[in-house]
Amino acid sequence: MKSKEEGRFYKLQLLFIRIKHGLFLFTLRSFFSKVGLDFMLFYWELEGTADLPEPGIREDGGNYKVVPLSREDLKMLKGLSFINYEKLLERYDLGLRVISLKWKDKLAAFTCIEYQDFIFRKKNFPLAEDEAYLLNMYTYQSFRGKNLAPYLRYQVYKMLRSEGIENIYSVTDYLNKSSIKFKRKLGAKPLVLYGSAIFLKKFHRTFKLKQYKTNSPYPYPR
Repeated sequence: MKSKEEGRFYKLQLLFIRIKHGLFLFTLRSFFSKVGLDFMLFYWELEGTADLPEPGIREDGGNYKVVPLSREDLKMLKGLSFINYEKLLERYDLGLRVISLKWKDKLAAFTCIEYQDFIFRKKNFPLAEDEAYLLNMYTYQSFRGKNLAPYLRYQVYKMLRSEGIENIYSVTDYLNKSSIKFKRKLGAKPLVLYGSAIFLKKFHRTFKLKQYKTNSPYPYPR
């Protein structure tokens, strides 16, 4: 059975879904980036440090299980618009892991764990041996509204702690209200606000706008 993401008119549906959830500016920025005018504000964050109770799953929580995806399993992600499949395979072969949340063997959500130094918006982000970077947190449309993203993220925190990982980082688009909402639930701490400009794929610059103290009130926009 196909997911909604594989439907013929999904991209059009996604536009209305994003606008409904207050992501008009995020969508507009994505449009301009496709025509070569790409300006982005993003947070570099520290996750997994807050002493919070484990998030619960709304509805039928007993049928969900956390499952690492194999290289062969990655084919299931090939149709997602934000996934560069070839790059995903390349990073997977270098140690990246994809952790999924399944409901009765159906893929409900997933996130990726990067252990190696990586480049984002033309900026190099080095990682120490006891550090990891989380990316591509995604919940399939059929499973939205069940609190799956916070639940899976929390399980990944526990997994990484058991591996000896001390610092868990991530990036959030300043305009992505949905991501900010779920990060706030988990007590993520913005460390740096960056600005990044890419024009016509020729001019690239990523620069620091503001450094935050980890004990300061969370500066996420509301």
